[in-house]
Amino acid sequence: MSTLESRSSLKSVGKVGSLVAALDIGCSKIACLIGRIEPGSRAGFSLIGGGRQQSRGFDGGKITDMDALERSIRLAVEDAEREAGERVERVILGITGPKVESCLAEAQIEFSEHEISPRDVEKVWAEAMQTIALEDRELLGAYPVMYGVDDEDDIRHPAGMIGSRLRVLLNVVSAPKSLVQNLKECVQRAHLQIEQIVPSAVASGSGCLIEDEIDNGAICIDVGAGVTSIGVFLNGAPAWLDLIRVGGSHVTRDIAQGLGTTFAAAERMKTVYGSADPQGPGMAERIEAPRLGDDGRLTAGKMSRADLCDIILPRVEEVFELIRAQLKGSELRPILPKRTVLTGGTSQLAGVRDLAAHTLQQPVRLGRPVDADILGENYAHPAFSTAAGLISYRLKGFADASRAGGAAALAGRPTERGVVAKILKWIRENF
Repeated sequence: MSTLESRSSLKSVGKVGSLVAALDIGCSKIACLIGRIEPGSRAGFSLIGGGRQQSRGFDGGKITDMDALERSIRLAVEDAEREAGERVERVILGITGPKVESCLAEAQIEFSEHEISPRDVEKVWAEAMQTIALEDRELLGAYPVMYGVDDEDDIRHPAGMIGSRLRVLLNVVSAPKSLVQNLKECVQRAHLQIEQIVPSAVASGSGCLIEDEIDNGAICIDVGAGVTSIGVFLNGAPAWLDLIRVGGSHVTRDIAQGLGTTFAAAERMKTVYGSADPQGPGMAERIEAPRLGDDGRLTAGKMSRADLCDIILPRVEEVFELIRAQLKGSELRPILPKRTVLTGGTSQLAGVRDLAAHTLQQPVRLGRPVDADILGENYAHPAFSTAAGLISYRLKGFADASRAGGAAALAGRPTERGVVAKILKWIRENF
């Protein structure tokens, strides 16, 4: 980690013993985790409480019912506070949806040859951010993917090097202001303030990728209920994000409609008996398959696990075909990592890992939160990778140009560092 990143990270983590709360708003559940900052521990925090509630009023990455979503948030936070024995006032919020976009931005600055300073790095960040027209969008993060100094490329930390030309490639992530404002409104109605908004795809990677994968490159695929997020990590940074609007709930709906049963019954069948591997063990086994009768009540029924697999497999294949297409269309395609980590609740479905490896043509491992031993039995599940990543996000120390005061000001965003911003603006206009 560079000096600039280390300084930023240390400032943002919080005081020893202070509380940090994460709020993950998903399509099937809302999770709140509360931790206490302990820099001496392996994870940097200890979990003191958690809560989860069924998600209502949020579907496919958009709000459908403000009142229902507010109630779900309030209940999840109250559960976590009750378990922690503490009251929280601020949360780090994860945000997802088809309109949360990732855009690559490049810039270069020139100067008389000297040792590159953190201020030079902030200046090239600002130049890159100015190339992105945000308009009605909220800037969530701007992550430096790589730098170049003079004729040298693929540099991670340029501060301290000697040169006369500095380049940067930024991954700029934004969301519609309307979505952000409505989520803020829901959270504030629950008497909470938002400390920071983090893209859920970044949080999922932060939660389940090991340090080597973040540093040397990995693709994190979080198969959620309503959507599947894709996060590409390179050089210790979130380098590119995307999302497809298909997830585990679509598999459940296929089962419900194919058998003529309720969504709840279909979800149980998927969880207990489901598989995406037609050659897997026990395919001839007869399983309980309740169906809706003429009176609208569930009646007993039977089917083979192979028949259930025949319903599940096409939808899961579709998920990974769509992911492969999105990756092929990425601007980073020539340098995409050659390993994938699969997480999220649906990743636990039998046969999913092998199907993903076959479709994506690269090694795939199943990922649960790397801080599983800290999270305990209740929250060490892949379904909580995003929430775990939110609570440890600042401890990871990702460089973020959008949170640098001078760079933010030059990009047209408000900042508290007014004097520094004016100085940097004057430098930019006159040199």
